[in-house]
Amino acid sequence: MLLERPGEIVTREEMRKELWPADTFVDFDHGLNSAVARLREALDDSADEPQFIETVPRQGYRFIAHPEMVASSIVPAAASSDLSVSPAARARWSAWLTALIILASFGVGRLITHHRERPLPSVELAPLAGMRGYEADPSFSPDGSQVAFDQYDGENSGIYTALVDGEKPLQLTKNQADCCPAWSPDHRQVAFLRFLPHELGLYIVPALGGTERRLYTMPPPLTPGLAWSPDGHSLAFVESSRSSGESWITLLLLSDSTRRQLTFPPHEARDAGPAFSPDGSQVAFVRGTIAGVAFDVFVVPTVGGEAKRLTFDNCPNFGVTWTADGRDIVFASPRGGQSSLWRVPASGGAPQPVAGAGSPAKQPSIAREGNLLAYRQAVGKDDIARISLADPARSQGPPTVLISEKGSKLRPRFSPDGSKIAFESDRLGSGGIWICDSTGGNCAQATSLHGTAGTTAWSPDGRFLAFEFHPGEQAEIYVVELPNGVPQLIRTIPGADNLAPSWSRDGKWIYFSSKKGDAPFQLWKVGFKGGAPAQVSAPVQVTRTGGLGAVESSDGRFLYYSKYETVGVWRMPLGGGDETRIFDQPVGPFWFNWTLSEKGIYFVSDAEFPHRTVNFFDFATHKVAQLVRADKPLGWGLTLAPGGKSLLYVQTEFEESDIMLVKNFH
Repeated sequence: MLLERPGEIVTREEMRKELWPADTFVDFDHGLNSAVARLREALDDSADEPQFIETVPRQGYRFIAHPEMVASSIVPAAASSDLSVSPAARARWSAWLTALIILASFGVGRLITHHRERPLPSVELAPLAGMRGYEADPSFSPDGSQVAFDQYDGENSGIYTALVDGEKPLQLTKNQADCCPAWSPDHRQVAFLRFLPHELGLYIVPALGGTERRLYTMPPPLTPGLAWSPDGHSLAFVESSRSSGESWITLLLLSDSTRRQLTFPPHEARDAGPAFSPDGSQVAFVRGTIAGVAFDVFVVPTVGGEAKRLTFDNCPNFGVTWTADGRDIVFASPRGGQSSLWRVPASGGAPQPVAGAGSPAKQPSIAREGNLLAYRQAVGKDDIARISLADPARSQGPPTVLISEKGSKLRPRFSPDGSKIAFESDRLGSGGIWICDSTGGNCAQATSLHGTAGTTAWSPDGRFLAFEFHPGEQAEIYVVELPNGVPQLIRTIPGADNLAPSWSRDGKWIYFSSKKGDAPFQLWKVGFKGGAPAQVSAPVQVTRTGGLGAVESSDGRFLYYSKYETVGVWRMPLGGGDETRIFDQPVGPFWFNWTLSEKGIYFVSDAEFPHRTVNFFDFATHKVAQLVRADKPLGWGLTLAPGGKSLLYVQTEFEESDIMLVKNFH
């Protein structure tokens, strides 16, 4: 539009009508600013001292360079467009161009040599946008000039794009359920994912804002991810099984919407986080267990084939990306303590730390041009809150904060006498078991193993603590005698994920859940006798159609449990008999968000998303009473005090996340 009318003002309203239909949702002002900024960047122009595009305040823009002058400054106009030029002139032009190429080659060679002799420029680290709320999932545009990301801040939530060197971010979507943006190679569109009721949608939207278009829906995986192939022909995303929780990488061909499964994880494993290599020949991803703790980096050819494992950490992984030259893969991992960035050769080798990036660091993205790296830097703190109960279905006053030290907190558990609380926390780096007094004081670490420990269970006499630990690819069950015993490995199912221990009321059995192969999680139990080493019997299978998180009823008649593959709380007679689903909460992947009382079940629900609630299901009336409607995010786990006078749950006190930009990354 500017070139067609050189020297004339092209108004912002004219540009708006040309770029966006009348019924399009977009922030037009910011969209136009972003478009003009991209033009200036391509022309190496300046808004303050323009040579090409001039801003006319409150009106529009004007192209101030004469098109013929611009052409002659790049190539002689006659040589590029005039077919009647003389042979002699053409010969002179050809000779001049040849000389120019030789001189340029010589100059470039000297420049490269000189560059090698100079020290690399120092790394610069700064926030990308500095917006309110929670920023996540950075993704560079193909030319490295912009970053797309998702931002969570109430009504202002959605997918945004921000220029690397300034201007207010442009909002593309207005939905707090959106995540995981990915740019199209032609810079014109952004793909993203949206959490819908009971499914996940894959969408695209114009990069300057506009009408969204849904391409595909799928069951929501535990760890979503999205990437656009460099040739623009396909999208890689994470697809999962509703029944098993396993997930894999799928390619969606955009020309005809056909799908092709790219990775084939072994049973009881899940793949996530796809990232195409710069040439599109390979896809990097992470593979881990269903429990979501032990992950490693893999690569697979885009045409399909066997995946190659690059790391052997068996610890959480928070995203992968490729360096611009395609030689290395950068990934986020707590392999050295707090989550930070590491790089490993795509051909295999030892991981090395990434210089210049701060910590904690997750979700890295590297620009194909410009030596730029972006990542998410998040800090937060969870609280363990207490609800005093007037009766099982009514709270007595508002909740109060009980334990509020630094770090995350998960799955609190009261001791049998109510004097102690055990919970999971990463306040010293890796996840471990901590124990505090019931007043929230005198906290001390109960385990200091190298790895992730969690899902604690007190023995009925309060003498032992059972927990799951992830020393390698599979989780195992350990028992430690308090206060200073040495953790002991309990005999479970070899080669399987063994999770979520609990005790029988008489303390003679330890229940646990195990998954091996393509079978669902099943409940097992082992006989237990204390001592050093602890004596246990061979495992005995308890369920045949799935089970997780066993709890015996106080009267010793029933065993209550969840299922990973489906919603609800189930029970079966301890003496044998058929199982029955007694309630349709919680959903399977959140099997740990309930606790049993004599009169009913306390549970966490997200039916009022984004608000989550703590509720009570009454066995006698089958009615649900709401105890807490939380304005802050609720975490994992509930526990009821002995005697039923109070209930503990986890809430996020604060969680801040910024997209950080690293300049001069190499």
